[in-house]
Amino acid sequence: MFADLRYHLVSLAAVFLALSVGMLIGGLFLNTAPTETQQRLIRRIQEDLARISAESDRNRRDFERMDQAMREITPRLVKQRLKARRIAVVQTGDDDRALADTMKALRDAGAEIVSVTVITNRWLELTDEEKERIIRNLRSLKPNLPNDFTAIVKALANGVALFGYDQTVEILRREGLIRASGDYTLPCRYVVIVGGSSAPDTPRAAEVDRPLIRQWQDIGIEVVAAERHDCLSSHVAVYRETDIASVDCIDIALGQLVLPFLFGAQTEAYGVKDSADRVLPSAIVEGK
Repeated sequence: MFADLRYHLVSLAAVFLALSVGMLIGGLFLNTAPTETQQRLIRRIQEDLARISAESDRNRRDFERMDQAMREITPRLVKQRLKARRIAVVQTGDDDRALADTMKALRDAGAEIVSVTVITNRWLELTDEEKERIIRNLRSLKPNLPNDFTAIVKALANGVALFGYDQTVEILRREGLIRASGDYTLPCRYVVIVGGSSAPDTPRAAEVDRPLIRQWQDIGIEVVAAERHDCLSSHVAVYRETDIASVDCIDIALGQLVLPFLFGAQTEAYGVKDSADRVLPSAIVEGK
């Protein structure tokens, strides 16, 4: 079933591309072909288009029915999976829809979401002078922070996960680097990253996700990640590089089923994209 899902998501674009090429070649031929031949080719193209459109509609309806069925059963399958787990959510991508889907999946699984941090575009737009000023302000509170940009990374990573860094989070919020809600005075052992970007070739994954993940790993925080299957710029390559588990389709029921099982799973990419290592973690397949 999940293999069919991946096939439906990918194959339609290839079919229509092939049809477009065929129409282009046919159009070139029609300029020199006899009228009767032209009419036969036109009818054939129209029949092919009608057949492909009908097949596309069937595939879409099949997918929608399957997704709706999974949406109805997923809350039961994940119920209490994350009970008593205190989780911080950090959106490193720029799609608020992915954040909403991630929050729903965590709540369905019984997680306690202690804070939600959204990293803004300003993170990537700071001038050297602004960086220096922010670093000075952070070090005035935490003198042990380094005297370079990693101070900002560590201030945020520690602020999300460790007790006693809530004032540094407030500095980052006032500077417009993040939007912050929740309680940053509580220590937290688990972080869910919401990645994926709407712009192609964005540096967000390399300049935001990677250094934050490394810092959380250094202080013993378990990190997993999620993104939408239709994001233009995927962060999965960085998640694979940093050895964390991720799911690439949080916007569909399959992704919302997978997310609560990522903690403790093999550090692979799960989901429906070609970049995924597997569709499902073994804990789901084996019923653990």
